[in-house]
Amino acid sequence: MATTDEVLRRLGDVHYPAGKDDLLAGARAAGADEDVLKALRAVPPDDYANSAEVARALPTAEPTDARTAAERARRQSTSHLAAGEREVPPDPTDA
Repeated sequence: MATTDEVLRRLGDVHYPAGKDDLLAGARAAGADEDVLKALRAVPPDDYANSAEVARALPTAEPTDARTAAERARRQSTSHLAAGEREVPPDPTDA
């Protein structure tokens, strides 16, 4: 199975939003091997807004040790603050 990086390299020319068929066509046009195409065939038939969404949907053969999982979570995180440090908006029902 292909790694996330291998798949995303073959999707460099894909214009988003893109559906599963668009991803497969773009990968084929970029000369993707069968492992990359197999990984893309396994993603749900959704529309993907960007490569990060594709990466989250991919079933890849990357190691799942704690260090790798933490690094992946850090890259995909939208905030670097702990939940207790985030600013919470006021409750609109308390008006």
